Amino acid sequence: MVSVILPTYNEVDNIRQIIPMIHETLVAAGLEFEIIVVDDDSPDGTAREASRLAARFPVVVCKRVGDRGLATAVLKGFELSKGEICVVMDSDMSHPVSTIPQMVRPILAGEADATVGTRYMEGGGHEEWPWFRRAMSHGAGLLARGVTTLSDPTSGYMAIRRDRLAGAGLDPVGWKIVLEAVVKTNPRLLEIPIVFADRREGVSKLDAKAQVDYLHHLWKLYRYKYRTWAEFLAFCLVGGSGVLVDTAILVSLVEFLSLTPIVAAVFAFLVAVSWNYRWNSAWTFRGVARRKRVMAYFTFVAVCLAGLLVRVSMMHLLMVYAGMGERPWYVLASLAGILAATVFNFLGAKWLVFRESGLG
Repeated sequence: MVSVILPTYNEVDNIRQIIPMIHETLVAAGLEFEIIVVDDDSPDGTAREASRLAARFPVVVCKRVGDRGLATAVLKGFELSKGEICVVMDSDMSHPVSTIPQMVRPILAGEADATVGTRYMEGGGHEEWPWFRRAMSHGAGLLARGVTTLSDPTSGYMAIRRDRLAGAGLDPVGWKIVLEAVVKTNPRLLEIPIVFADRREGVSKLDAKAQVDYLHHLWKLYRYKYRTWAEFLAFCLVGGSGVLVDTAILVSLVEFLSLTPIVAAVFAFLVAVSWNYRWNSAWTFRGVARRKRVMAYFTFVAVCLAGLLVRVSMMHLLMVYAGMGERPWYVLASLAGILAATVFNFLGAKWLVFRESGLG
């Protein structure tokens, strides 16, 4: 059986057209199927219209109250589906209904675990778009090249074996559920050419928020695929902010409280370490391991102190044994020490302080 999942919000005019079209196409192709409409409590009566059509067609209607979002609606559709193959497509008829059999057959034949409709291969395309929309589409695709080889990662049209979704931990942001599924299930994949049509009825959901959500989603997928490198980058960014905090505290204590620079530096170090711990816990590693927070904090401070020793030791070795004690080479020796300490601190934080944390 094939489960066709249609996420909807204010698509009443489109839903009354697309459901009969899907029925006609799949009956003609000899495929057993169900149509799952997941509606986000549309005020225009989309769910009501889909329920009316269920009297004539194999339609399952799920009306979500309180939840909203295309990607999470599709996840609900996966949960409700009974078919061995799930097809995800837009309900505004931008994805050609006539190509559903082409999307499904390679999976039924065992040639692929998933298929994705693409505008950017021979036989595919789109209607006449203004230059800025074409640029946005290609730009979004380029940004995703680090996590997928898809030629059209923002397509939104996919067929996939339902058993590939089990345990995949899908956690999409916004609307690009196809990109999420492809990256996290890593299926044997085929791309099918489609001609993307502009919607005829209703209003497009592609607003500024959707674009911001896409960038957020990409960041999560990069973190997922390149976990250690993403954590290291975030760790460095937090560390850079800590340097600013350290400097601000140092200058404030010396200039306004007349503390000596050495004493002020100790207080500045403690504040900066606390700052770094807070943000590494909340952002870089997303939580603390099972140890108690107090113990985790003091372990982090110990790691940072050891990192300071690594920095000084590296500088000493380079200045004494590599002839970098003279101007301006001592600056490079210092930078090498900072790099060594940063790597040391990161590994110490990752494996001693936040070793069981997730990325979220």
